[in-house]
Amino acid sequence: MKPSRMDKLDFVSAIVLLVFGIGVLVESLRMPRLEGLDINPYTVPGLVPGILGVAIAACGLAMLIRALIRGAWRLGLTGEAATGWLASAAVRRAVVTLLLTLVYAGVLFPLVPFVIATPIFVFAFTLTAEWMALGHRPPPRSLVIALVIAVVAGIAIGYVFQNLFFVRLPGG
Repeated sequence: MKPSRMDKLDFVSAIVLLVFGIGVLVESLRMPRLEGLDINPYTVPGLVPGILGVAIAACGLAMLIRALIRGAWRLGLTGEAATGWLASAAVRRAVVTLLLTLVYAGVLFPLVPFVIATPIFVFAFTLTAEWMALGHRPPPRSLVIALVIAVVAGIAIGYVFQNLFFVRLPGG
């Protein structure tokens, strides 16, 4: 059976997810456990990231096994295929997502309080994703919808972190 294009993408994506999940797990294990403070072990800072890292790695491993069974390790990449892949819409979306996230985390978040930075990020991300999906500027109705989503998400995320997880948010 010849692997499909999707199998090949799954193979590469699975490796990325597996490595990322393991990296998250390793870094969560390096976080302080606060043993000296006699706190509940279920509230240590690295618990949730560690669980998420294991889940991401497990999903990556499942994808990798499926892709290997389908023979996707035979990528058959040529220079032309690699160039086409790099110019694809999927790679463009991934790069834009990464850039927006880096601007949020590295520029916006340190300068603006969390409760303001997060809705700005959600609004920009929503509009950018729609623009890329449509191939042109979204209609005015989409601006209103994106604004509502951003405000609701900002309020909900702030509430959950502060009142359910008891996390003090920067600037809040």
